[in-house]
Amino acid sequence: MAGAPQAFGVSGYSGAGTTPSPRNDPERLRDNLMPYALTGHLHEREASHHLGHAVRFVPHVAPFFRGITLTITLPLARPLERDALVRRYRDVYEGEPLVRVTDDIPEVRAAAGRHDVTIGGFQVDDRHAVVVVTLDNLLKGAASQAVQNLNLALGLPERQGLPQDPNP
Repeated sequence: MAGAPQAFGVSGYSGAGTTPSPRNDPERLRDNLMPYALTGHLHEREASHHLGHAVRFVPHVAPFFRGITLTITLPLARPLERDALVRRYRDVYEGEPLVRVTDDIPEVRAAAGRHDVTIGGFQVDDRHAVVVVTLDNLLKGAASQAVQNLNLALGLPERQGLPQDPNP
């Protein structure tokens, strides 16, 4: 990699907390997109720490209730073909029960009610790759993630205790 990945995130207002604020006020959000925490967001610090290199994350909140979509730009140290990038993602996540890799650009509405994360929309231009990630922030972003982590800690199958997704 030739620099820090940059993630442009758009979350539904359920991700903005329960304390009333402009970020979770449906009327204030109507016909609006609101950036916040332009630097130093908690998730930016967490991802940077766990990955061992800088990650840039700029979150926004939108007028839908649940879900998050991230458009991630990855600077590349050397040219890479799109097919090679997709193959890397498929190889890394093959057999992961809560990660789906698709060629299509995932849509946040399709993530609603799902326990997994979807990665897709792969594009490569010069020395940059772009991928899109969606998930249901109330499930995979919170409740499903907690169940998955408990299962892993206890040596149980990752999906144990999670109902089937409505749209497999």
